[in-house]
Amino acid sequence: MPEAEFFDRLERQYASGLPFVAYRKPIRNGKRIEVTAFLQQDEQLYHSKDFSESGFVFAPFDISENSILIPENASEKLIFEQVLSEEVPAPITSQKGQISEEKKSVHIELVTKAVEALKAGEMEKVVLSRREEVELKEKDPLKLFKDLLITYPAAFVYCWYHPKVGCWLGATPETLLKIEGNRFKTMALAGTQKYHGTTDVKWGEKEKQEQQFVTDSIVENLKASGVENLEISEPYTARAGNLLHLRTDINGKIPNSRFQIPKDNPGSAEKIISALHPTPAVCGLPKEKAKEFILSEENYDREFYTGFLGELNLQKNLQRSRTRRNVENLVYRAVKKETDLYVNLRCMQIKDGTAILYIGGGITKDSVPEDEWQETVNKAETMKKVLLK
Repeated sequence: MPEAEFFDRLERQYASGLPFVAYRKPIRNGKRIEVTAFLQQDEQLYHSKDFSESGFVFAPFDISENSILIPENASEKLIFEQVLSEEVPAPITSQKGQISEEKKSVHIELVTKAVEALKAGEMEKVVLSRREEVELKEKDPLKLFKDLLITYPAAFVYCWYHPKVGCWLGATPETLLKIEGNRFKTMALAGTQKYHGTTDVKWGEKEKQEQQFVTDSIVENLKASGVENLEISEPYTARAGNLLHLRTDINGKIPNSRFQIPKDNPGSAEKIISALHPTPAVCGLPKEKAKEFILSEENYDREFYTGFLGELNLQKNLQRSRTRRNVENLVYRAVKKETDLYVNLRCMQIKDGTAILYIGGGITKDSVPEDEWQETVNKAETMKKVLLK
């Protein structure tokens, strides 16, 4: 459908107070990609019980809380094709949205406390975050979503709304899990520095160590969940907006051709998601100790920040030839499902004309609290680039 009609339908859905999600996956090659929306046809708050449902899932950091589902069978699906512009967005020059010295001190004190715990051997790594409120010049979240689509072609970009929960937007660079048939892909992402026109950069020992922590933990947890044939790439530099990260790609095989298999099977959906979430990149190591520190010391509810979101068990559109072999396999191929989940980073919650940004960073025993504060400032600029232009 035409882009104008797509956004007109979204505006009417939002004005009617009905749930929806609009999103676009990262643009890998070329300059055209589909932007998709699910328009839920009622106000009900649906939940995913075991990730066997079909639709769009929106899950919190604390997975013991409810994961929200916009069900495929209760929604209308819209699609338009985005054509990426050659135009490069103008750099931000405004100094709006500065943080108070008090909030800066609070975060530095939090990091200092974490470093002491890390040096005492209580944890290997912990990821600490903060919130930052920015008054919006543009109050319409769908116009902000349009800006995100243009500004971040290499990110998963979304606008999610439910009248009983609120409105969230984001542009995240990190995949949690992608499943096609019986093959899955995930990534380890850690380390951050600003992008200055090239990905040919050097990384310090702190960043390399952090990346290795993340990779080792994910691989260990995946093996324990029962997956097979793991393939692990060498770390490489990946760009996300105006930031660079160290990334490792991890691929493997699920011991069953379907994602929705019995919970007691080693490769079940819940087991694999539990093995990955929350990742060391958003929580820490060991996972449970780091999570306990976060919940007791951050002094705010992350809600859906560092949770995950994306397509859950959607049927893949397949081009089928009519050979005898393909006709025989038609039934199997017609029910082939895809799951595509992303970690909810670089996100914001919209409340009463204000954007609440959520930003954080990985802390190790060698972290310098003042430097860690500056890293959160750099990450906040990724979202402010749209909000304050």
